Amino acid sequence: MTHPDRERVRSEADRLGFDVTEDLVEQCADDAAALGEIATSLDSGTSVEVTESPDVTARGDHDELLATYESPREERDSGPLAEVRVVIKDNISASGLPMTCGSDQAAVVSETDATVTERLLDAGARLVGKANMDAFAFGPSGEFSDYGTVMNPLNADRVPGGSSAGSGAAIAADTADLALGTDTGGSVRIPAACCGVVGTKPTHGLVPRHGFVSFAPSLDTIGPLARDTETTFRGLNAIAGEDLRDPTTRARNLDTTAHWRSLADGATVGLPATFFDRSDDAVAAAVRSAVESSGLRVTPVELPLGRIEQAYFLIGATEFVWFFDQTGVIRGQGPEYTTVVQAFIEAVKSADLGEHVAGRLLGSAALDAETGGKAYRAARQEATDFTERVNHAFSDVDALVMPTIRTLAPERDKMDTTEDMLTLLGNTAPFNIAGTPATTVPVAEVDGLPVSAQVVAPWFRDLTTLAIGDRLHDESASP
Repeated sequence: MTHPDRERVRSEADRLGFDVTEDLVEQCADDAAALGEIATSLDSGTSVEVTESPDVTARGDHDELLATYESPREERDSGPLAEVRVVIKDNISASGLPMTCGSDQAAVVSETDATVTERLLDAGARLVGKANMDAFAFGPSGEFSDYGTVMNPLNADRVPGGSSAGSGAAIAADTADLALGTDTGGSVRIPAACCGVVGTKPTHGLVPRHGFVSFAPSLDTIGPLARDTETTFRGLNAIAGEDLRDPTTRARNLDTTAHWRSLADGATVGLPATFFDRSDDAVAAAVRSAVESSGLRVTPVELPLGRIEQAYFLIGATEFVWFFDQTGVIRGQGPEYTTVVQAFIEAVKSADLGEHVAGRLLGSAALDAETGGKAYRAARQEATDFTERVNHAFSDVDALVMPTIRTLAPERDKMDTTEDMLTLLGNTAPFNIAGTPATTVPVAEVDGLPVSAQVVAPWFRDLTTLAIGDRLHDESASP
């Protein structure tokens, strides 16, 4: 491996505005050479196979799967997830399987697992394989995988929700008992809602993201989907907790008590009017009815959205561009310090990411470049202001409840504009901005399609969202 020479050091000095002597330049070049020894040893012994134009095809009755093991992979024959069939979204690494992120441009096969994959297997899970997804996690409808559109098992004319479309469909179709998705603006909760299953977005930082390909590091989370809250709880409990390989994780683990449902006893939930007002009447009415018949205390709360929807699109797009520009190295805050992630990004950086991804990126990227980061800074201030409003909304309640998506699962081929996308992610993305935990559960059925409620709680009260969701969950609305 080469080390910076004097010419490179001089170039960096000029770029950074340093006025330095030639003696100092030579000293710094020598320092760089010595420090470079750490780079030569990085990831020694880790094998990664990179394949361009990978030979991957969608599998399953609903195109919900991509690569799978010949037989489910098991590391232990006991544990809290023993005999539980699991699939993981294809932006999470699993040893021996190609990872494509739903793109046909490249694939990488690693000998190592992501942290969450390790933890599922350590809990006794039977890992079936990878779930199909919108390319590079740019949903939200589940129609944008390069390997074919995932079908909604409940209604083939409706979208399955994205970007964790295969994860939601796998649960609804009984291909798996537990699935992992990733949620940057609703990509666990949206497919769960469209497919009528349970899904949880954890508090940002609760679940490690080591071995996962980011979309927007300040927003990304990994969370479980299942047909019921108990399995969802067991999945979340298995993957949560600090990991030294992900410096963004907090030193917190979930309470493993069997009495987690009691967290809903005596709870008060707030219904934020703005989220109901922006939802279709039938959807809003079904969620209100479920809350009012649950036995929970209910009160209205104020939570203005402000400009958080615009801020979300700007933050997500610019962080994705930075992540790819930096080949997956987010210095200081990135959990993606793995050979497999870097190899994948290097393989696809020069590829055409597709019109859908381009349409989601280019406006924000151009604005960010034009303003020298000023637009991003303004969006982050909007995020701070919204998070303060969320915290204030929790002043007198234990959780907030609202529709997960603003409509019933939309018909296919309708995601043409930002307003179309907001029908799916308008109620979910704000809580990626706030970093709070959120669980979605089916609570009713309208016109043969599921209606889901989203439960949001303060940071690290993830089990509160599951406990209240359990009170609201109408199993008759599940597949």
